[in-house]
Amino acid sequence: MEDDNGLDGDLNANVRCQRTGDPKLDKAVQHWLAWDRNQWTRAQVESLVGAGRVDDLRRRLCSRMSFGTAGLRAPMGAGFSRINDLTVIQSTQGLYSYLCRYFADFSSRGVVVGFDTRGQEESGCSSHRWQTHTLSRDVPVHLFSSFIPTPYVPYAVKKLGAAAGVMITASHNPKEDNGYKVYWCNGAQITSPHDKEILRCIEEQLEPWSASCWDVGLVDRCSLRTDPLTQINSCYMDELASLCFHR
Repeated sequence: MEDDNGLDGDLNANVRCQRTGDPKLDKAVQHWLAWDRNQWTRAQVESLVGAGRVDDLRRRLCSRMSFGTAGLRAPMGAGFSRINDLTVIQSTQGLYSYLCRYFADFSSRGVVVGFDTRGQEESGCSSHRWQTHTLSRDVPVHLFSSFIPTPYVPYAVKKLGAAAGVMITASHNPKEDNGYKVYWCNGAQITSPHDKEILRCIEEQLEPWSASCWDVGLVDRCSLRTDPLTQINSCYMDELASLCFHR
């Protein structure tokens, strides 16, 4: 059974009782509280509702990050317009859905995933944490076991023949920001029409697929996960050295 906002009628009372007076915003708040399992970002939204900070809530919940040629980039924190556990999970679901449709051999090629050292304590958000939210039980993931420089991901995509790559970083942006960069099978950042199609796939399935999406222990139990760090570091440095000329 569903309530008047299209949400399951068995949502707990804490989710149902949150009201701002704006029907569209109320629906966004209810979706957030129904889906978000990160205690820090969930608490941020609950605090804003309790304080009646409607404008802040609208900025965070009534718009989404745009998915362009560089993927996603935004401040860390609660809200659909920011980067956090939930929006990373949603982005991964959309990306995997599109790759499944585009590559007949996606289940064997898999993806490459890397991350940097960014994090925000008050949101419980970090690049390292989000590596878990890029895993799947059904698709091989070449997941670097330690933080790496961004070029390692597109290099590994081509070297390993992966369908795509994800680098969790915001490069030179302010420390409050983070990002979800996507690389195509040729090692280049995604371009049109892939970016628009991935965004469409994200918006088609915003609700997390299952509780396992939030399982931070999955990274240690995923049988399809491999660590390319040693191989890629060695190959990258060898090829880089071959391009250098010394007197």
